Formats: sequence, structure tokens, C-alpha cells
Amino acid sequence: MRVDVPAEGAQGPPPQDPGTEPSLAPGVAPDPETGSAPDPETGSAPGAARRADFPRELWLGVWLLVVFAATHAVLIYQSLGPGASGSSDVWLYAWWVQQGVVQGGWVGIDAAWVYPVGALAPIAAAAVMGTGTAYLSTWCLMIALLNLATGTVVVARFGIERAAAPLTCWFVFLMLLGPCGIARLDAVMMPLVLIALTLGVSRPAFASVLLTCGAWIKVAAGAALIVLFGLVKGWRRLTHVVLPAAATCLAVVGLQLAAGGQWRFLTSFVEAESDRGLQVEAVLATPVVLAHVFRGEQLWDWNDTLSTAETWGPGADLAVRISDIAMPVMALAVGLLAWLARRRPGAALLVGSLAMMSGLIVTHKVGSPQFVAWLAPAAVVALCFGRRLRFWLPVSGALLLAAALTGWLFPWRYVAFLEADSLMLTVWVVRNLLVVAVFVACVVELARLRRRPAEAADGSEVVAGPVGEDRASRR
Repeated sequence: MRVDVPAEGAQGPPPQDPGTEPSLAPGVAPDPETGSAPDPETGSAPGAARRADFPRELWLGVWLLVVFAATHAVLIYQSLGPGASGSSDVWLYAWWVQQGVVQGGWVGIDAAWVYPVGALAPIAAAAVMGTGTAYLSTWCLMIALLNLATGTVVVARFGIERAAAPLTCWFVFLMLLGPCGIARLDAVMMPLVLIALTLGVSRPAFASVLLTCGAWIKVAAGAALIVLFGLVKGWRRLTHVVLPAAATCLAVVGLQLAAGGQWRFLTSFVEAESDRGLQVEAVLATPVVLAHVFRGEQLWDWNDTLSTAETWGPGADLAVRISDIAMPVMALAVGLLAWLARRRPGAALLVGSLAMMSGLIVTHKVGSPQFVAWLAPAAVVALCFGRRLRFWLPVSGALLLAAALTGWLFPWRYVAFLEADSLMLTVWVVRNLLVVAVFVACVVELARLRRRPAEAADGSEVVAGPVGEDRASRR
């Protein structure tokens, strides 16, 4: 064993046997738990900072649980309590399951359906306690547990300190949105998209599977998959996005056929969507509805097949034709902008996903209130990363306001809106303008991203490697 000896006259501590504990300065006691000497600069023992942070992390965890419980207690009360409204869709889900169990005819398998066949999975799962009065309670509990699991994934990914404020905003967003935030199939899709965006750049294959599963429940989840496809480079676009999505689709199709389903019912939701008119609360319906108001005409006709209020007239027909063209053009344009911004994959995935979701609402002939829920996942993940807050904070504020206006409009004041109440019409117009503003802001931000330096998902500079295997060095 070699022991270095200081040169003659040199100052320094005497050599120590490597097998002995390091000596402490006179009067300095070791840490009682670790036996280690204090840090000479801070005066604290190693691990003391971590122990000091523990109470803060504990209280943040308690805070999140309290906000989570309060949010879902309010939503469940609004859905189940006296005068509950806005949960009629869930009773329709229960009726579909009952028809399948009693009569043996399942929508999406034995009959045409307005939803993709994958939506049967959560609808059937909620029937574990039956399709009677307990169905709605089971549905709400299922969504609450799904949201809790999603929040846990976000905390595990970012840490409690970075995730606490964004998750609080998410729960407040759901509370403001009201029953539509829990009593719709969109409440199943939204957590899947949120988890996919949380892990998307670092684990694109897993994100691809989640987004494909979400798209088989509500097609809107596929919009984020288009963005992810454009961000993954080279062969990994095939192996990390296309193949996982294709395998998921094959599994869904295989299960449908194995259950005795027919091919034509797999795509029946596309035909059902194409036959719809212009829903009265859609963004595209804004000029048509206002024209009816100015002329003193009734705003809507009732679609008995879909239980939906649709507006009417030549303007409505024109808006439907515009929607059929504008929606695919929007998707291609946003996908192209995201691809051009691929040197900053983390930012492009989040901004591109929000641009896609808001663009779908703006160009869609259907304007169901729960569509606003699509806008939350990208903003939550972006706030967790904590980058580009000058963009994301105003956008998040606009989303919270849009959720509040939507929750006020539906279900509580929906009848007044249909009766052309001036206050509710103003609320509806402002909500639509907010969604349009978010879409425009995201498109502008995507265009700016392509001119910025390359960056990994965590905000560090990319040294080499495509999405899925970034090697980064902290700036």
C-alpha cells in the first residue's frame, strides 16, 4: 500500500490509515445518524438537506391528496346529488351495456356505433356492480381512480415539488369544467393522453400504445399521435411509433372479430360522424347562431337519433362543408409545423399536441362541452417541465377560464343558452374565442420553435441522438 508523505516543510494533515474513520475537527461532532462529518461549506451533514426537504414534500403530497379528494367529491356530488345534471351520457352507456348483456347485441360488435369499439372497455368495466343505480357511482369512482393513478405517474416522473402546482391546476380545471370532466368517455381518454405526453419523448413506443388506445376510445387522442410520428427520426419512426400503434390496432381488431363482430362495425363511427349536422355550441356555429339571434329565429333543431341540439339553415350547411375540409388541412399543417420543429422534440410535442386538440375543436362541426377537457394534458406536462412559462402561463390561464365558462354554460345554463339568453350567448362566444386564441398562439409558437436551438425534452441542449435516445448536456 502506498501512502503519500508531504514534502518537507509542507503544511497538511498527517497521513491516516485508510482503514480508519476520518478524523473530525476539534469540537465538531459527527452526524448522529450517518456518523459523517459536516460539510465544510454549509455546516450540515450529508443528507441533511434531503431530510430538511422531506416535510415539504410530505405536505405537498397531503395538499395534492386534499385537492384531489375535494375536486372529485364536488364532481361526484354534481353528478349524483340532488338536481344532478350533465351525467345523462353515463346512463346511455349503462343502457348500451344492458342491451349487450340482456339481448346479446353489443354496439360496435353486433351493431353500428357512434364511438370506436375500444370505448366498450371502460363502459363495460363500469358495469361491474350492475347497470342500475350503482352504474353512475361506479363510473365516477373508476374515473377518480384513473385520475389518481395519472397524478401518481406525473409525480413519479417530475417529483412532487415540480408536479404539485401543475396537478393542482389540473384538478381545479376539472372542478371548473363540472360534470363533463368526469361523466364522459373523454374522462377516460384524457388521463391516457396526459401519461403519454409525460413519457412521450423519452419512451415514444409506450406513448404510441397509450395514444392508440385513447384513439380507439375517442378519436381525438390520435391527434397527439400524429405529432409524435413527426418528431421521431429515421427508422425509429417505424419501430417506436408505427409498429406499436399497428400492434395495438391489430389487438383491438382481433378482439372485436373474436367476439363475433363484423368488419363494417369497426368503422361505423366514421359514418355516424359524417352524418351529423352542425352542433349548436360548436365553435364553427358561432356566426350561424348569432345570425339566427339577430333575425329573431330559433337557434336549433333537435336530433332525436343523437340526442343533440343542432343549428340549421344554409349557413349551417356551409359550415359543415368547411369542417370536412378544414379539419384534415389543419391536422396536416400542424403536423408539418411540429415536424419542422423536431430539433426541440419535447417542446414541439406539447405545443403541437395542444395545437392539434384546440384545432380539432375549432374546426369540428360537433362542439360538445367535454371537448374542452382535451386541452388540459399538454399544459399540465408543460408546466411540470417549467420551460417557456411566458407562453404556457397565459395559455394555462386561458384554459382555466375556458373550463369555467364551459362548466357554467353546461349543464347549469344550457337551456337559457338554447333560448338565446344574452348573458349565456356572451359566455359561449367568449369561450369560443378563447379556444381560437389558444389554437392561434400554439401555431405561432410552433413556427417559432423551428428557429430556436436544439433542445431535449428537459430543456437541455441536445448533443446527439433522435427522439427516444437523446444524449443531453445541461446548459
